[in-house]
Amino acid sequence: MLSTPVKKKKKSFSSAAILVAFILCAGLVLYFSFFKGSRSSTSDANLFQEVTSRDLSKNYPQTPVEVANVYCSIVKCMYTDDLTEDQLFTLCGQMRALYSRELLESNPINDMLYRLEQEIELYKDEKITVSSFVIEPAEDVEYAVVSDKKRANVEFHFTLKGAKVNRLPEEILLEEDDKREFKIIGWRAHEGK
Repeated sequence: MLSTPVKKKKKSFSSAAILVAFILCAGLVLYFSFFKGSRSSTSDANLFQEVTSRDLSKNYPQTPVEVANVYCSIVKCMYTDDLTEDQLFTLCGQMRALYSRELLESNPINDMLYRLEQEIELYKDEKITVSSFVIEPAEDVEYAVVSDKKRANVEFHFTLKGAKVNRLPEEILLEEDDKREFKIIGWRAHEGK
């Protein structure tokens, strides 16, 4: 006689456990269905705010790796977000703050904006975005002195979403200026060591 009520409790306990598990699963499905998209656009907006809120004239990156990180963040913003012309102009200004005087002179802002708009439009048409980037550790940066100026080469790569080639390995070439700030003098495809 005592065994009958125990069996009923086990059945009701297992029914309750299944019901709770079902509710939890349904909650997770709803969460990821509704909030995942808004969370990624929020993180894109946060990246734009982070990139554009930094005053590079007062808070310039201290190391070549930091310069590369700011540069890659700007590029990720440009090729991931839907930007207004004003936002693209702002990002372009941030990017140009990282350029050497010579690179600025050889890339007038109007030409640079035009080329960026064309390339960004091509990426949009092909549904390609920059999903992430990786920069080599500081201890792997190559330094040299050329014409009495300190130079650094920083390896990095962008991971592209929607492209046939999803990883673009590159090197950013930097040179220390008169203020002892590393400025971008160019880029080249990285071919490995």
